[in-house]
Amino acid sequence: MNKNDVGSTAQSTDEKLDTLKGAVKGLVDQGAQKVDAIKAKVIEAKDQAVTRGGDVVERMTELIKAHPMKAVAIAFGAGYVGSRLFRR
Repeated sequence: MNKNDVGSTAQSTDEKLDTLKGAVKGLVDQGAQKVDAIKAKVIEAKDQAVTRGGDVVERMTELIKAHPMKAVAIAFGAGYVGSRLFRR
């Protein structure tokens, strides 16, 4: 075996390692970009849920203030039905 063959093998191995490192780095960067995109979507969905939840609570508060007796009757009925269901 020639010394030149060993050197060229080592050089081609280094080139292959560099190529592999570049490919892995590219995949990691792509993964990071996808994670950032998913994170942004999750944050947006959370913000929408909080906004909608606040709107529902606001609407329910208005309805309870407008019809307090109906609200008490509905709460009593729901509690009674719930207690009957869970008692069994």
